[in-house]
Amino acid sequence: MTYDHLYKPEPCSAWPVHELRAVGGAYREAGGRGLDGAACLDAAVAAYLAAGGGQHGAERAVRDMIASLSREQGDWLWGPAQAWRDRHAPAAPEPAWAETEDAQ
Repeated sequence: MTYDHLYKPEPCSAWPVHELRAVGGAYREAGGRGLDGAACLDAAVAAYLAAGGGQHGAERAVRDMIASLSREQGDWLWGPAQAWRDRHAPAAPEPAWAETEDAQ
């Protein structure tokens, strides 16, 4: 079953390579520093503009590029952010059933 009305990003090959690399690199790096989604988007928009992308519709273009990268290169794009979360996640408490008899 297909849903033609659902959003499907363009393939990465549809974007200018230098703009896609700038956007992906900036978004990936910001996520790897633990920044939230809005800050990652801001960094990616700035990189897009620095790479020669147009001001008009810049945020939409960047969001679409991120969607394309997420679909085709998700592990690369999201890997640093996931690694940051893994390093900074609080340790999970031991479940009550795991207590030993010595602790009782």
